[in-house]
Amino acid sequence: MFTIRSYIYKAPIIVVLLVAQAALAQRGPPPAKVYLQTAKLELLADSRPVTGEIRARRTAELASQVAGLAIEVLVEEGDQVKEGQIIAKLDAQRAGLLLERAQAELLSAQALVDQRHADLQQAKRDLSRMEELQERGSVGPAQLDQSQTLVASRAAQLAEAHADLAMSQSNLSLAQIELDDMTITAPFAGTVTVKQAEIGQWVDRGDSICTIVSMTDLEARIDVPQSLLLALEATNGKNGDRPSIQIILPSIPKPLTARLHAVIPQADALSRLFPVRLAVDDPNHTLRPGMSLTAMIPTGSQSELLTVSKDAILRNAAGEYVYYNNNGAAALAPITRLFSVGSRVVIRSPMIRPGVQVVIEGNERMYPTQPMKIIQIDGTPPPKVKIPKVKTPKVKTLQMQGGNHPLKPDRITDHGHARLVYFASGDGDCCRVFIGDGGDDLGAPDPHPAHPDGLDSDHHRHHKLARPKPARNHRRDHQRARTVP
Repeated sequence: MFTIRSYIYKAPIIVVLLVAQAALAQRGPPPAKVYLQTAKLELLADSRPVTGEIRARRTAELASQVAGLAIEVLVEEGDQVKEGQIIAKLDAQRAGLLLERAQAELLSAQALVDQRHADLQQAKRDLSRMEELQERGSVGPAQLDQSQTLVASRAAQLAEAHADLAMSQSNLSLAQIELDDMTITAPFAGTVTVKQAEIGQWVDRGDSICTIVSMTDLEARIDVPQSLLLALEATNGKNGDRPSIQIILPSIPKPLTARLHAVIPQADALSRLFPVRLAVDDPNHTLRPGMSLTAMIPTGSQSELLTVSKDAILRNAAGEYVYYNNNGAAALAPITRLFSVGSRVVIRSPMIRPGVQVVIEGNERMYPTQPMKIIQIDGTPPPKVKIPKVKTPKVKTLQMQGGNHPLKPDRITDHGHARLVYFASGDGDCCRVFIGDGGDDLGAPDPHPAHPDGLDSDHHRHHKLARPKPARNHRRDHQRARTVP
């Protein structure tokens, strides 16, 4: 039963309205314009998920080739380095001195060679003169033999000097290499993942300085059971193409495409799984070594699988999900992505069944229970539904002192389980009616016309103090009007 309380302020007349009984519904959230598509079963080549990880094909643990004291370490973990970039430097004072000594020894050996060469030339000239004198009979055979022996001795000394020169050149090269090895450089471009040396640390020959991983040459490693190995190898080599395999990573929203690179024929002794190398297409460089992945390996058979459009799949912190039509309202369903087939995705979900309409457009800002305004279902507009008209309450007439004066509703405001209706008459009088379903428990709000809502307590107190008191000599100001049907 509705309770009606009316207060009139512009004129000293109190009226009571006859308001028709009606249910006043509150306004709900705005509907979302959506496009729907039906989830369906399709006969597809079946695949089975196997686990693996991303690995780098080139990983280098840089080690020192010489012993020395580390005086500079120029990288930190996570730094990107270029090929040939300096990573660390060792104390090169000793190596520099050794290089200078080798250079001096080389000069000395070269001078000795020059000297031995001059001695040989002089011995040859003396031998030539002895031969001429021997022909004239001026010298005997003993003197000639002595000159010949001297030439041979000088030739041997020259050969020895050349050998010493070659040794000095080798020592110089070794000293130069020793000095160069005091500076450690990157063998290829990559990222520093581990740092093992610090400034002031003594580094022995073979000790590690840091570990560098190439980020541009990555591959996927998976372990395939022997039951799937034959089906995987059967797809390899057809028409000269390697089979493509979809891999799913938890950190990447969309699946990536990989191609079979090699099957290692030796299975693990414990797990009996065969390692398989996959070449991964990563144009955006989003992969990192050590990432876990799931690869969909073909089983060689076909089965009916549940598919939805790829545009229907969303992702949050809890995983992937879709919105579907639940009697005109949005409902959320978590899913598990298996693999993609063209523009559709094979999924597994406890809530999505064949024939369920999922939202493929308009789901970006959608929330559960939100009403949906369906634009299309599978590319066609939905059938039109006739909405019955709801009659609104009507106010007939008000009995005032001068007779019956019809009042026209001016505006309506909602306040939870109550509603305020404002009316105005032709001569400028106005009134406000407070309609509720709880009788006196709603209370009488301050009905000052300057405050249409009448619910602000501070504003109420202000108008209660400022409102003029009714004139005491007008009895009709305190008279309650009657309703006329």
